[in-house]
Amino acid sequence: MTIRRLCFFLSSFLFFSLGTVDLQGQVKDFQSWWELELDKKISSKLDLNGELEQRFKNNSLQYSRTLLTMGASYNVLDYLRLAGGVRTVFVMDGEQQLHTRYRLHLDGMGSYDLSGFDLSLRIRLQYGFDEVLALNYLSMNTLVNRNRLKVAQHIFGTRFGWFASAESWHGSNNESRWLTYAMRYTAGARFSPSFTSRLSLRYILENEFNMVNPRQLHVVVLGYTYRF
Repeated sequence: MTIRRLCFFLSSFLFFSLGTVDLQGQVKDFQSWWELELDKKISSKLDLNGELEQRFKNNSLQYSRTLLTMGASYNVLDYLRLAGGVRTVFVMDGEQQLHTRYRLHLDGMGSYDLSGFDLSLRIRLQYGFDEVLALNYLSMNTLVNRNRLKVAQHIFGTRFGWFASAESWHGSNNESRWLTYAMRYTAGARFSPSFTSRLSLRYILENEFNMVNPRQLHVVVLGYTYRF
């Protein structure tokens, strides 16, 4: 059974890796994101969480957006978790006007421990009002499917750990065709100064596809999480 699950995760990763080629005409940008997350354990199965995120674009010199997310998750089984939430996005447009967008999401996540490696597969359905995922081609309310495959490991005897993931975005265009719009690859490290807090630093490479003026983003993200 272990070999079958390992093959499943590896085949999923190879599937996600499709589309990593560099597209001609892509607009490249370096961004920096800052994250603050608060988690509250209500019971052994139910958690509440909130996240505040600040993003900067154009080589991290220009304000891009602020994201405020509220959500909850519930452990249905030891290896299966359901989650949902709502996100408010404050976006600065090209004329320096601030606009408000909204997103709703529903997650299903399966996890498995393989010889000290934490493997997880998250499937997310996300509905955006007016804008979804900052993909400029989508100008209407849109349903997007996001699939993320992640591996993480805690370094035994230390307060450090590492993680890596691949995530894809899928949605329909004006012709009602279901297409892949973006791929995101992430690698990072985390440090836990105490049982209730954690610092993380990660690098993101994101490519957009099947859209006008696709972008390639290089992002550095610094995050802090507090659990109580």
